[in-house]
Amino acid sequence: MTQRRLTIFLHWSLFMLLLAMIKGGSANEILRLTFVGAGALWLAMTATRGMLGKPGPKLKGSLRTAYPWMHRGMYAALAVSVAANAAALPGWASLDLAWNSLLVLLIAGAFHGLFHFWRHNVLYDNALRMMLPRFMHKIL
Repeated sequence: MTQRRLTIFLHWSLFMLLLAMIKGGSANEILRLTFVGAGALWLAMTATRGMLGKPGPKLKGSLRTAYPWMHRGMYAALAVSVAANAAALPGWASLDLAWNSLLVLLIAGAFHGLFHFWRHNVLYDNALRMMLPRFMHKIL
């Protein structure tokens, strides 16, 4: 599996796990353990191989400058959420901390998604093609 495919798989898997955990109140330990494992894998892969996302040529000015920092912020929110949920598994941290970290990650992810949706539909730079599986490209 290539780094791109694994990143896409982890991106959407973590999104679905996040939604499932929030719907269930983050009490399910198997969901939390899967989230922690997938998040730790993605963070380790990013730390060793770097981020795949780059600002497209149509992104100009301050948004182009802010782009890598916005993604670093997303990774930081993911790291905090993974750490909080990992600590809540054996009871070292409260479930409230884990729950709040999931909500912060969901809010940051919503802005992340809206930003890329804006790029795709306003700048026409095919931003959604970067993180969608190839079988979905024909509907874009």
